[in-house]
Amino acid sequence: MSDESLAQPEETVTRAELESLREQLKAIRGDRDRQNFERAEIVAKANVYAKERDELKEQLAAAAAERDRLAQEKASATALVQNLTRLADDANRRADEAAEEIARLRAAIENTPSADPVALLTALATEKTKAAVAWLRAKIPADSPMLPWFDKTVETVTMVGCMAVRLTKEFIAWATPRVIALTKQGAAKVEELLAKK
Repeated sequence: MSDESLAQPEETVTRAELESLREQLKAIRGDRDRQNFERAEIVAKANVYAKERDELKEQLAAAAAERDRLAQEKASATALVQNLTRLADDANRRADEAAEEIARLRAAIENTPSADPVALLTALATEKTKAAVAWLRAKIPADSPMLPWFDKTVETVTMVGCMAVRLTKEFIAWATPRVIALTKQGAAKVEELLAKK
């Protein structure tokens, strides 16, 4: 054998082997095409998922921004409520202080003696009358049958006195404008008479 015969491999392939190789090649190409198609589908799905992920990230960022804005609004509203509550408390405190001051001034006015001479005389007469009635009542024994009569008499006299004071005030209020009008008429007549002379 020569070196040439060793160097040449046997090139005879049978038809069955060739068909088998073609079938295998076709199957391999089919697998490759299927794998390429599946890979393209996977890449397309990955792109869709990436797009969805990006959209979800944007939505998450928008939701986080909205949450931060709402938290800031809540903090502002809470601060406003606290401020308004403080102002309301201050107003209530000042109103209470004003009410106390009004009560103090009313008490001071009630306890201040009147500068009106009639009111002073009325207060003095009332005080002296009450003292005299109390002194007289103290002189009557507690088991005396006169005591109820005395109390009824004092009650009746007090009622009549109050009515007399009220009627006197009403009469003065009614008579004052009439007296003034009559005084003016009288003064006009006197001037007329003096003018004629």
